[in-house]
Amino acid sequence: MYRVSIEYLKPGMKLGKAIIKDNGTVLLNSGIRLTEAYINHLMKMGYDTVYIDDDDTSDILVEDDLRERTRLKAIRHIQSLFSIPATEMKKEKKQTMAEIVRSVESGRMKEKIANSKSLKNIMAVSYEIVDEILDNKMLSGLVSLKRNDDFTYKHSIDVTVLSVAIADKFLYGKDKILELAKGCLLHDIGRMLINKNLYNEPRRLTKEEFEIIKQHPKLGYLTLKDITNIGILAPHIVYQHHEQQDGKGYPRGLRGDNKMPLPTKTTKKGYIMPLAEIVYAANVYDALVSPRSYRSAYTPDQAFFIMRRLSETSINKEVLKVMFDVIPAYPLGTTVIITSGKYKNHIAVVSSVNQDNLSRPTIRVIMNERKKKIIPFEINLAENMHINIAGIFI
Repeated sequence: MYRVSIEYLKPGMKLGKAIIKDNGTVLLNSGIRLTEAYINHLMKMGYDTVYIDDDDTSDILVEDDLRERTRLKAIRHIQSLFSIPATEMKKEKKQTMAEIVRSVESGRMKEKIANSKSLKNIMAVSYEIVDEILDNKMLSGLVSLKRNDDFTYKHSIDVTVLSVAIADKFLYGKDKILELAKGCLLHDIGRMLINKNLYNEPRRLTKEEFEIIKQHPKLGYLTLKDITNIGILAPHIVYQHHEQQDGKGYPRGLRGDNKMPLPTKTTKKGYIMPLAEIVYAANVYDALVSPRSYRSAYTPDQAFFIMRRLSETSINKEVLKVMFDVIPAYPLGTTVIITSGKYKNHIAVVSSVNQDNLSRPTIRVIMNERKKKIIPFEINLAENMHINIAGIFI
């Protein structure tokens, strides 16, 4: 199977991976033959890419880092919990940031969250996610197929998966990683207290609008702090997940020192705590490879290029180094174009990831330079250094 844009789909093509709805149920199952009605529905719903399966790529099995059952449960639990603050805000019709903060600090919403079954479920599923990720030596690089309207729930899970894998490489113990997972799953709860239309605007936000957006980590922290089941660490991860190395992040302008965020590292006053530095990097990556209201998704290699430019200023450079060892620049099933050598402009699919060199996979060439199907053949890029590739969505 391989990943393609919605515009590439034609009736009769076979869906390679299931499409999961906002509430965690399956919209279209893997293996189904696409009809014109299905394709139009996916377009209307806002999906920009899907995985398809054909005879040339049927042996390329793109597997999730989480079991489907675990991912579906996590989506449902996050949506259920996040509906509490969303409903409260709608009911109270708070408008100004001061009114929203006063409402959060009144404790009524906090009490509902603390006593909810959804919170207990999220705490439980965080254990399952950690256990499954710690069993993996390397992540697949697969992220959820998102649309902008359901970005928050799936994004929370993908950030959790990547953050847990990075923290494991920095030798954090399981107890701390569990706290990290809780913080990641809840890191965007503050968004539920802000007018969701601000997140869906297909334009550049005004300065005033962006100032409102910048308050969601603080609102999330105020909502979660002092809830016993959540603990102390997770709310601070929520508070700091948008802070940057150069102090230009938000909401408090904390700084980083670009040193390894090891378990033994102490956090100086005015600095970002180590686990939040990991979450920031994971958050940026998943946001880049996901579609937003104002742009299409970047391919993983494009996201890596952007993040390298942000190294040391926004993103902790040591976290980035480890991240590039955890997730491949060209995940299995990625569609690529050959940019140099004999087969320049041919289209290929990543058929195997080289664990010793994640940026030089084996590719299966399936189309010529005119995008016409050819008899497939494979090239191991680790053995053919003169051939280069770039990710695309055909």
